[in-house]
Amino acid sequence: MTTWLRIVLLAIGGYLAGVVLAAPDAETYPMAVGFGPGPVLTSAMTASAVGATVAALVAAGTRHRTPTIVAVVAGALAVGVVALPGAWRFDMYVATIGAGALLGGLVVTCFGMRRAQLQAVLTGAVVAGLVTAEPIAEFRDFTSMPRRYADYVPVDTQLVNTVWLVLAAITFVAGVSTWVVGRGDDASVDERRGSARELLIGIGLPLVGVGLHWSFENAVASLSAERPEAGKWVLGIGAVVVVIAAALWLRERSGMILLAAMAFAVVGREAVSWSPEVWPLLSVPILLAGVGAWLGRRTPRPLAGIGVLAIVAASSIVGSSPWDTVHIAATLFVVPVAAAYTIVASLPSTTTVTATALALPAVMVLPLVAQFGWTGYAPLTQDLDSWSPSSWTWVSSAVSVTAVLALGAATAWLRYRRPTDTPGPR
Repeated sequence: MTTWLRIVLLAIGGYLAGVVLAAPDAETYPMAVGFGPGPVLTSAMTASAVGATVAALVAAGTRHRTPTIVAVVAGALAVGVVALPGAWRFDMYVATIGAGALLGGLVVTCFGMRRAQLQAVLTGAVVAGLVTAEPIAEFRDFTSMPRRYADYVPVDTQLVNTVWLVLAAITFVAGVSTWVVGRGDDASVDERRGSARELLIGIGLPLVGVGLHWSFENAVASLSAERPEAGKWVLGIGAVVVVIAAALWLRERSGMILLAAMAFAVVGREAVSWSPEVWPLLSVPILLAGVGAWLGRRTPRPLAGIGVLAIVAASSIVGSSPWDTVHIAATLFVVPVAAAYTIVASLPSTTTVTATALALPAVMVLPLVAQFGWTGYAPLTQDLDSWSPSSWTWVSSAVSVTAVLALGAATAWLRYRRPTDTPGPR
């Protein structure tokens, strides 16, 4: 009974955490008003970084069942409160802090003899949430009100976020039920707390994401009327370098899951930007993520998953119709399977690193390289040959493929050169 309750808790709670961290702006407050010194503090990515940090802290410091369930239930309550009408200007941060506490608690919940199975369930659920968060937000916006009026609607008349509220309610009930069924047994669920090295990475990677976002915002804002040509930004490559360094810095093979999550972040940016016309379409990526998690548990070959993600990245080289259909199909139907498969195949890892990795795709959402400015979207010359991509398309695709291959090379080094034993129970 307890195992099945935990599976339900991990599936629903993991999905809720992924949805909130990937798209934390619930559209319950007109963020055009903003707060703080600049757009970085009002961005969803910064809020996601706060949630990722909370997830790492909870996973690093929680080792008993009662505090773990408290973190899960409190996180679900925070998300549920934000989902209600009448939100306030800091609701986005409340939601991500709740989602972070929820994710960190769920990672620690994967204990016992069926640890590998429970981690696969949680990973599949989080990946499903990450790839469907934006479509859910788009569908909600399109069915509620015209977006051109949303910023002028009073806060107290904003609609309830039904998806968040229902998922939070189910998570709350499942969390309380799990505690009630297993009450009296407050044994430690892991052998050790997160190390200082793991905690530093759990805090440092979200900070790197915020710093890159600030850099990108400054680069876009630096364009002026005297420079109408497209500008370029290439600092996103540094995110891949930092993640590889962090994975190699960790003990044994525990950093492999960071590399898998970063490969998903590199390729999955376009996989989350589609807009469903009907609700049932959202079940497709959810099921695909579940299939990927199951395959990763049965036949764990992380290098194969990274290879598939590299092929998906290479398919973006042709962005003109009708050949772009291949890339669109790959991002919609292949990425959920490959991402969940690769991350699950990279397990086991420590609880702190696992929490950091599962939140990483929501934090590293920036492009590796970018071209912006009005000439970046409306080129002065038009290539009539749909088979011939622009030079920048070549550069962007080549950088993405190279980044994924570099992550694969680091994975291969950890898998075949590091010791075969992994640190402790996961």
